[in-house]
Amino acid sequence: MKKDVKDLMTYVQCEALVLLAAGYSDDEVAERTVVDRKTIGRWKKSPEFERLLKGAQLKLIDSALAELVKGAREAVKVLNDIITDPDVPSRTKVSAIAVLLTHIVKMREIDLEERLERLEAIVDGNHES
Repeated sequence: MKKDVKDLMTYVQCEALVLLAAGYSDDEVAERTVVDRKTIGRWKKSPEFERLLKGAQLKLIDSALAELVKGAREAVKVLNDIITDPDVPSRTKVSAIAVLLTHIVKMREIDLEERLERLEAIVDGNHES
C-alpha cells in the first residue's frame, strides 16, 4: 500500500520542500523554518525527499509555462487588434505584423527541430517505445 506524502514527511519538511522548490537557498530555508542548514542538506540527500522536490519543481515550471502561454495568447490578441484597427497608423500595423510573423517562424523552427531530433533518435535506435 502506497504511503501518503503526509505520512512520509513532517510539516516542517513539507514547508522546506516548498521553499526549496520555489528556489530558496538552503540558508534561507533554514532561517524560515528554524531548522539547521545541515538538516536541510541531509533531507535533500534522501531519495524520497529528492524525488518529491523534483516533482514540486516540475509542477512549478508547468505552472509558469501555463502562465506564459496565457500571456502569449493575450499578446497575440493585442497584436491582432492593432493590425485590424482602422485607426492605427500603417507603420504601427507593419511593426505588429512583423512581430507576429517573426515569432510564428521561430515557433515553427523549434517544432521542426524537435521533430528532427525525434526522427534522428528513431533512426539511431535510441527511441523509447
